[in-house]
Amino acid sequence: MDKKENNSPIRKFFGAAEKIELALGGICLATLFVVVLIGIGSRLMSVNAAWYEETTRVFFLWMMWIGVGAGFNHSESSRVTVLVKALPSFVQKICFVLYYVMCFSLFAIIIWFGFRAAMQQAQMGETGSALRIPMWIVGISVPIGGIFGLIGTLNTLLFENWRLKTSAEEIEMEELAAQTKKQIEEEIAEEEAEGRIE
Repeated sequence: MDKKENNSPIRKFFGAAEKIELALGGICLATLFVVVLIGIGSRLMSVNAAWYEETTRVFFLWMMWIGVGAGFNHSESSRVTVLVKALPSFVQKICFVLYYVMCFSLFAIIIWFGFRAAMQQAQMGETGSALRIPMWIVGISVPIGGIFGLIGTLNTLLFENWRLKTSAEEIEMEELAAQTKKQIEEEIAEEEAEGRIE
């Protein structure tokens, strides 16, 4: 189980992709929150704001597809170890390989058909009924979510495949132990700096 930090260019690429993903998801969530508040306010004041329903759907779809990709960064949404651990070791190895085959196949299908659908929307000139924005802007969220999912799965395969063999509780305990160790080391360093420990 190798969990050491790796500062290779490819590791930095995965880190940058994750930051972009989190930023996009955060923007979508914040915008969605503001638009829903505006919608509630407009209803309370009996103001017709038909645009807000479509805007809510647009940002919700973007947030959902980015979230799908984000869930595969560290196998967070797809790791189920209880059943696999109960199986014989050779079957566990098959499940491990099958996980990656299924994930790569799923995201390849999502990217391929998502791009085809978005390009079809662009060629047909589809626009939203209230916002009048091109619908390919909404449709492109599907393959982008698939690309983020593919990147996240690759990240797990190359750097964090131990996560698939570890339960969420074990990971939590290890992270807590690492934090405690770091705090103790910092306290000892402080005490040494103050001259309380020689």
